[in-house]
Amino acid sequence: MGTNDEQEIENALRAYGDRVRLRQKLAAVQAAVDMDAMRQQADDLRSEPTPMRSWWTNYRTTLAVAASVAVVTTFTSIFVYRSYQNGHQQQQQQYSQLSKEIQAVKSSQRRILNDLDGRGRALNAAVASAQIAGTGFMLTADGYLVTSNHTVRDADSVYVQSQQGAVYKARVVYNDQPHDLAILQLCDDSAFRQASTAVPYGIDPRPSDLGERVFTLGYPRDEIVYGEGYLSSSTGYQGDSTAYQVAIGVNPGNSGGPLLNEKGNLIGIISGKQTTAEGVSFAVKTDYLLKTINSIPTDSLKGQPLRLNKKNTLTTLPRKQQIKRMMACVYQVSVFKHRQ
Repeated sequence: MGTNDEQEIENALRAYGDRVRLRQKLAAVQAAVDMDAMRQQADDLRSEPTPMRSWWTNYRTTLAVAASVAVVTTFTSIFVYRSYQNGHQQQQQQYSQLSKEIQAVKSSQRRILNDLDGRGRALNAAVASAQIAGTGFMLTADGYLVTSNHTVRDADSVYVQSQQGAVYKARVVYNDQPHDLAILQLCDDSAFRQASTAVPYGIDPRPSDLGERVFTLGYPRDEIVYGEGYLSSSTGYQGDSTAYQVAIGVNPGNSGGPLLNEKGNLIGIISGKQTTAEGVSFAVKTDYLLKTINSIPTDSLKGQPLRLNKKNTLTTLPRKQQIKRMMACVYQVSVFKHRQ
């Protein structure tokens, strides 16, 4: 046996001895350890409140609520988002439908405006070619007017035009030749109903005093003209008791215009002028206007009596404001007659 072999055997024996001694030491240590005490110590450690265990014990309810809120919030957000998507789609559909309806309304408006433009051109052309012109003014807000009978007598057609230029067709409801009065009604016209205003003046049938200040509005030319003066006589031409004599300069187009006192009460209707004297005109008294209205046959009014205004809104206004209010009620009257 060589030297190397002997050395290897020696090393193996020495390693085996070391393992045996380690085993013996471990056995001695195990014998010295109290396993029951160690188990009790471990149990004690598990029962003692560590910082993490204390935190969990104190806040587990809050954490549970927070978790619940988070879950609810998450599902609510999902629901709101889906609702928004659905609502947005519905809004888009509604917007599309609304756009179509708006376009339809615009088209309808264009057709109406085109019709109105055509109507306006036709009416303006008719007025431009009229043979006789005078003045009329509103009795009621629903389209009854009064003018002079000699203006519309034997007329084939009658048109009235407002100070703003709006033209309407009218029909003669009643002629009172003895008092030179005629009652007109605007034909069924939606444009007038939309533009109509309340009658602002009152009607005073009582006799007026000499010297009372009065004013009138009329169409002696294509634009409205204001005139003022005073009552110079309680009778008209050649002592006519149905009329006043008035110191106001008027022209043929003024016939049928209103005569009002300073309080804005209607006291007469301009009927003509005296050609032999400057600044002398005549007006039919309102008492006879009321009699004329009461004489209209019921069938001519289509069963609806005239509802005259009973409230004067001009009384406390200065003259300029009275004029502005009255201008909306005074119309130019144009007629067509057969040529002889």
